[in-house]
Amino acid sequence: MKAIGLLILAAIIDAAAGFQLSMTKRIITTKITTQITMTTIENSNNADADHTLYDLPVSNNGARCRIILYKKALSSQQVEIVSPMTLGGLKSEEYMKRSPMGLMPCLTLNNKETNPYGISSLAESDTIARYLLSEYSDAAPSFLPEHPKSNQICRWHDVYLTTIQGCLYKAASRLPVGDYPDRKSAIAAYRKNWNII
Repeated sequence: MKAIGLLILAAIIDAAAGFQLSMTKRIITTKITTQITMTTIENSNNADADHTLYDLPVSNNGARCRIILYKKALSSQQVEIVSPMTLGGLKSEEYMKRSPMGLMPCLTLNNKETNPYGISSLAESDTIARYLLSEYSDAAPSFLPEHPKSNQICRWHDVYLTTIQGCLYKAASRLPVGDYPDRKSAIAAYRKNWNII
């Protein structure tokens, strides 16, 4: 079994190919799959959705959560994907109530009747991904690796690749990346770590 990180990378590429933007008035809808659409401008939250994932297609961290939704074929009734702009943006007071660091993704737990945790939202993609895997464990695939090598590869990916992946696309003005003073050394480290995986 290949690493979950590699499976997720393949799924990101697969999922990204499915994005189709269409604009109607002030609402931009992103067609993700036949089950999932994402509202990116106006607030049209599905009041009946069990969860709301505040995210955008450009978010690498959010991709971890979206892939779980796509591959498990969860409906927008289960998890609706909405832009943080519907609440005024990442730094708006309304969004910061849900995600105190003002980062995405953020998942709200809307169904108070079935929420035994006493929390209204989760921030950080790893926490959200673990919650989704647990909450929707009856929907395949499980995504839970059962092999120590897979676990090691996933951890290596999360610690040594994602922390410097910005070297692949960030403007030079946003460097350095991690512990690396320039793009060339960060890319060399990225390649080294990718080859280890």
